[in-house]
Amino acid sequence: MANKNGFTLVELLVVVAIISITMAIGLPSFQSTISSIRLTSVANAMVSALQLARFEAIKQRKSVVVIKKTTWENGWDVFIDTNGNHIQNLPAEPNFATFDALSSTITAPYGTGKGTYSNYVSYNANGSANSGHFIFCSSSDFRSVVISSTGRVRVDTASNSKTTYATSGC
Repeated sequence: MANKNGFTLVELLVVVAIISITMAIGLPSFQSTISSIRLTSVANAMVSALQLARFEAIKQRKSVVVIKKTTWENGWDVFIDTNGNHIQNLPAEPNFATFDALSSTITAPYGTGKGTYSNYVSYNANGSANSGHFIFCSSSDFRSVVISSTGRVRVDTASNSKTTYATSGC
């Protein structure tokens, strides 16, 4: 009988079975990794907006506001608040930065035990802000963006948070 190159049907079925078992074991942990990466990305976007607002407030010596679109989940805008009313008056106060909506799997709750900013964060001309925090939640984790009264920003996670809102926010 001639020597033939190739795979038998049994060999192919064994390989498919091994790949299927490996995927079934690895896929759930991969999904939690993706969720964690999305959560970190959202927290970093908020940190970027806040740092930009603080920098511009100091540079321009004016109040700069990070304001939600209809909800924080729909994104946020950054603008120079020339009249100090914390409300964007177009066209006199145009956006100089816009941040997109969150992934549908992430929420940004506020209220008792949750984030403290319901509508906006305002930076004064000296870079200070009213202290508080945002919480961004996924189904299994959270990130908290904390703003000090001096305007500095940090991100807390479940593993490094020393505050009580860490477990009650989501």
